[in-house]
Amino acid sequence: MPYLFYPLSGLFNAVMAGALGLFIFTRNPADPRYRTYGLFCLSLFVWGLAYFLWLSSSQVGQALFWSRLLMAGAVFLPVTGYHHVIQLLEISSSGRDKIVRLGYLSSIALLATVFTSFMVESVSPKLVFEFWPNPGIAFHFHLLMFVVFALGSIIELYDALKRSTGRRRIHIRLLFTTISIAYVGGSTNYYLWYDLPVLPIGCVLIGVYIAVFAYAIVAYRLLDVDVIIKQSVIYASLLAILLLPCVTVVILAQRITFGTIDYSFSAVAVGLFVLVGFYFPKLRFRTEEALERVLFKKRVDYRETLLRFSQDMVTIVDLKALSVKLVDTIGKSLRIDKVSLLLSNEGKGSYNVEASVGLDFDHPERILLSRDGPLIKILQSRKEPIVKEELEWVPVGPETLQTIETMDKLGAEISLPIISKEKLIGILNLGHKEDKSLYSDEDLELLSTLGNQAAIAIENARLYENLKQSQVTLRRADRLSSLGLLTAGLAHEIRNPLVAIRTFTQLLPERYNDAEFRDGFQGLALKEVDRICGLINDLLSFARPSKPNVAPENINDVVDNIARILEAQAKEKGVVIVRDFATEVPKAWIDREQMKQVFMNLILNAIQAMDGEGSITISSREVTRRGTAPAGQFVQVEVRDTGVGIPDDNLEHIFDPFFTSGKEEGSGLGLAVSHQIVEEHGGFLTVESKVGQGTGFFVHLPVSAPVRAAVSGMASTHERYGFH
Repeated sequence: MPYLFYPLSGLFNAVMAGALGLFIFTRNPADPRYRTYGLFCLSLFVWGLAYFLWLSSSQVGQALFWSRLLMAGAVFLPVTGYHHVIQLLEISSSGRDKIVRLGYLSSIALLATVFTSFMVESVSPKLVFEFWPNPGIAFHFHLLMFVVFALGSIIELYDALKRSTGRRRIHIRLLFTTISIAYVGGSTNYYLWYDLPVLPIGCVLIGVYIAVFAYAIVAYRLLDVDVIIKQSVIYASLLAILLLPCVTVVILAQRITFGTIDYSFSAVAVGLFVLVGFYFPKLRFRTEEALERVLFKKRVDYRETLLRFSQDMVTIVDLKALSVKLVDTIGKSLRIDKVSLLLSNEGKGSYNVEASVGLDFDHPERILLSRDGPLIKILQSRKEPIVKEELEWVPVGPETLQTIETMDKLGAEISLPIISKEKLIGILNLGHKEDKSLYSDEDLELLSTLGNQAAIAIENARLYENLKQSQVTLRRADRLSSLGLLTAGLAHEIRNPLVAIRTFTQLLPERYNDAEFRDGFQGLALKEVDRICGLINDLLSFARPSKPNVAPENINDVVDNIARILEAQAKEKGVVIVRDFATEVPKAWIDREQMKQVFMNLILNAIQAMDGEGSITISSREVTRRGTAPAGQFVQVEVRDTGVGIPDDNLEHIFDPFFTSGKEEGSGLGLAVSHQIVEEHGGFLTVESKVGQGTGFFVHLPVSAPVRAAVSGMASTHERYGFH
């Protein structure tokens, strides 16, 4: 029995190296640290398995074959071990790279000799071993490589240990100690090759190094695969714990039954144990899936449909569309005759039907449940699906009958709570299946998962609706603010022609017979009245809410329309509005009314930026933007003033809601709303400004039908955007 220690030590090394090396390597094969560790473990696995088979052989030919095969792994152990160490320490250099390349070339050259007498000349009895190999000429070169690269690995770790501090020093010290022990233990295999009477008692220490290295990865996050390595260590340990007793039992059973041990049979049995232990879990799950698809295809199909929908529905931001899609998908997948979704209504303190399938009511949307109703209370307290049939057999309280009646009215066999932040935000009611079959535990588990995902999707949709409402409120507030500023200017602009008309009207009775006076008065009165009507119509057009309607528009007309409204207010402050429109500018895809609001804000800002007299120049042109998204052809409208300018610190915030520099008369919403409107058109808004010289805003609107682009940030200068 003491002899069994030696072959089993090789088997232990093979199992540890194979299991841990495979698990670590497959985590990230592209990482050189993982890759070199995998190569080292592969070499050790070949060596350890052949070591076990060699010492388990009962014939000279078998022993010679396995002893030569083990050298196929052994010749790569020195260089892969060294390569693994320098990659782990991240100390690769040109000199070390040359050493590694030379080491691999030497190992490949030695590999060509492993099945010849140049590597293993023969096997013969030595100490307790019936077949121990005798070295050939090539073996001496392998031994030299082992000594050189083993010392190199230890020296590299020692140098790194002296330079390291803190946590890194702890794990390098651990690796330095264990790899030194592993090489010392592994060296005990070489003495008998040269007829030195030392048994390979330290061979098992190589496997100990592999295990300790895996522990170091877990404890000190050496390769950032904590959970995977914990599982790997557990798996490899379990495999070793289960495998070694099985091997022992197989060998003892042969001895007791047949009076001899067939080591070839033992090797085959061990191989089968390893294969079964490694592949059974994977085969089991794949076999289960395959059989389930063949025997229970409908169940698999509906489960995949629901799982796929649970992932997709979080992208639906319209609450009504989400609700309809949810009940339709569940109804069709499970073949349910009646499905309804009730959502909480905070304002009414109730739960209303948001969407339904198969309900016989004339107006299902009018169905509502009180927040204090029995069904709501049970779902809120239990937070798990309620099955009507279970309630009928096992009542849960005095209000059980009312709960059953409520579920009957909704055609519900199951009521599934939709919970968000410990709060019941909805109820999913499911009727009978088409085939009248029962809901299984798997159905309920899957539906509960779907309910959790639905809760997230519903909350997202509600947040999106609130955001849209907030945007509408901001735009309305900005529009009202702009209208307030317009009123004063328009009142003055309308008062002047009315005074003139009043004066002429007072003089008309006295000079009625003066034909020249009458004709002049009539022409002047008509002209002034038309002018007043035009101003009022422009104002009403701006103030009147309208639905978004994107269409190709002449941007010059839109801007000129707004400039005409604001000229009166500009004149009061001594500001001149200059138009410099390009005549051949293409049409832009815009919502005319929304863009009026944008240009109203920009021109009003420019007027307010003047401390005294000044000018506002409004120009248009076609530009091309390349590289940065959104790219393409744009109509650019520039609104430039000769005002006080904007400090650099404020430039980064001028598009923030409610931000003002302290001098503006507005609410601080205008630029934020304008920025948002332009982006929603697939364009972008930029600004450049110098204190004391003025500010220029650049509105860029797409020439082609817009595809909404997400533009973040703000350029402080016009030149950043690469126009040509």
